[in-house]
Amino acid sequence: MRIEKLYTIAQRELAKDLVFEIEDEPVTLSIRGVLLARVESKSYNFSFFELSENEFVLAVQMKGFTVYLGIEADEELEEEAYSELVRILLEHLTPQIALLITRAEKDYRGRADLLLDDDMSPEMKEFFYSLLVKHRKGEPVYEQTEVA
Repeated sequence: MRIEKLYTIAQRELAKDLVFEIEDEPVTLSIRGVLLARVESKSYNFSFFELSENEFVLAVQMKGFTVYLGIEADEELEEEAYSELVRILLEHLTPQIALLITRAEKDYRGRADLLLDDDMSPEMKEFFYSLLVKHRKGEPVYEQTEVA
C-alpha cells in the first residue's frame, strides 16, 4: 500500500475534534498528530505521555505497529481524570486505529511515518519528530532512568 492511502485514512478517520464528558464536564479533544511505527512486538498495549497541562500522547500498540496520537484538550485536565480519559479514548478510537493498522499490515514496508501534523505545538512536534527519528534508526523509544 502506498503511504498516501495511510495518510488518507489518518485524515478521514483520526483528524477530528472529539467531545466527551469527563468528570461531568464537557471536554473537547483535538487530534493534532498521528505517527505510525513498526515495532517488534505483536502484543497489544497502550501508553500515555503527558506533554503539558492540556497536551498528551496516547500510544496504542497492536499487530506489530504502534500508533501515536497527539491530542490537545481545550482546557487543563486534572491527573485524576487520566484513567477515565484513556478509557474513553480507547473505547472510541480503537476501531479507527485498528483500520489503519490492518491496512498498514498488508503492504506498508516503512519503519515509521508521520501521517498527520495538524497545528501541533512546538513541544508536541519535538516529541513526535524525536519518536520518528528513533523508530527510523531502530533505537529504543523509551529511556529507562530507574531500575524497574
